Amino acid sequence: MKQTASYMLLSKLFLTHEGETFITPERIELLRSVVKTGSISAAAKAISKSYKWAWDSIEQMNTLSTQLLVSKSSGGKGGGGAEVSSFALALIAYYDELEMMHQSKIERYQERLNSGFKSGAFSRDIASTLHGVVRSVSYSDTTCDVKISYGSTELKAKCPKGLALTPDSKIAFMVESNQIIIAKQAVEISAQNLLVGEISKIRTEGKRVYLTLELESREQLMVLITSDSLHDLKLSVGSRCFAYFKTYNITILGERS
Repeated sequence: MKQTASYMLLSKLFLTHEGETFITPERIELLRSVVKTGSISAAAKAISKSYKWAWDSIEQMNTLSTQLLVSKSSGGKGGGGAEVSSFALALIAYYDELEMMHQSKIERYQERLNSGFKSGAFSRDIASTLHGVVRSVSYSDTTCDVKISYGSTELKAKCPKGLALTPDSKIAFMVESNQIIIAKQAVEISAQNLLVGEISKIRTEGKRVYLTLELESREQLMVLITSDSLHDLKLSVGSRCFAYFKTYNITILGERS
């Protein structure tokens, strides 16, 4: 067995359409390579992929996309020319932004994962799983806005269009522990969601402090704050707290029975 805990948490972003692979990290790399080389053959060689893989990948991406990603011409000694569309360039830039946000969250938990291997126990307080009822769903081009009835409170969330939700369906959703702002009274803040609870437990790990809030629903909300915040807010077991968080700090897991 390994004597030290030094594991790397890896995750990649994939986009599918009706079960078919559309965008992958390798295909984004291929598009970038086509931009640089102007040729599918040269692009494939530059990223150590076969010409057939590159051609088939572009064919599938063009088929699944709402707009042309790569225009190509076959034939010739070099395998033909290719040009990446402005729409594809915008897609690459957007994917890069998503990847940066995605990786920042992965890295946020890297240290805690290794701590779990070292101690032999994994903390389950990265996020809290709650349960509510969908009140309404409205769709935009890429996402849908969801209103969730949670006890006497209405919460707002965003989710991918591929997650099929209908009004009155029961759902499970997660709220990120380290994205919650705590106050001892109602305040004006940009966060659109608010839950109120009473502290039932306080656990301190160095400068990190984990609060367990008992909510009206009798479910528990885990909140991560700093030891300075604990002191400044004069929080203790039994304190009533207002927990604020934004729409994108909710992850809808899907319907539940």
